[in-house]
Amino acid sequence: MSSLANTLTNVFNYDVVLIGFNIMLVIFVASIIALIWLSRSVWQLKRDYANLMTLVDGNKNDVFGLCSAALTVNENTAIAHEQLHDLKQQLAGVLDKISELQQVQLVNVDSPYNIDIRKIRDGASIDELMHQSDLSYDEAALLIRLHGGKKPN
Repeated sequence: MSSLANTLTNVFNYDVVLIGFNIMLVIFVASIIALIWLSRSVWQLKRDYANLMTLVDGNKNDVFGLCSAALTVNENTAIAHEQLHDLKQQLAGVLDKISELQQVQLVNVDSPYNIDIRKIRDGASIDELMHQSDLSYDEAALLIRLHGGKKPN
C-alpha cells in the first residue's frame, strides 16, 4: 500500500505540477498579450497626443494672430479718433470764423459801400454811382470791376 500511496502521491504531485505549469503558461501568454495590447495603446496615445499638440499649436498661433490684429485695429482706431478730434477742432475754428464774418457783414450791411454794391449788382452805372453816392470816377469804376456790374467806360 505504501507503493500505491507513493504512486498516487507521485501522480498527484505530477498532476499538480502540470496544472501549475499550465496555469503559469496561461498567465505568461496573457501577460504577453496584455503587454502587446498596452504597447499598442501607448503608441496610439503618443500619436493622438502629437496630433493634439499640433492642433493646440495651430490654435495658439491663431489666437496670437487675432490678438495682433486686435492691437492693430485698436491702434488704427486711436489714430482715427485723434484725427477726428483734430478735424473737429479745425471745424470749430472754421465755424467761429464764419460766425465772425457773418457778424461783420451784418454790422456793415447798411454801410455806404454795401448799398453801392447792391446798386452795382442791380445794374447801376458809373455815372449813377458817382451822382447818388458822391463817389469819384475811379472809386465807382473800381467797385464795378470788383463786384461785377457793367464795365467802366
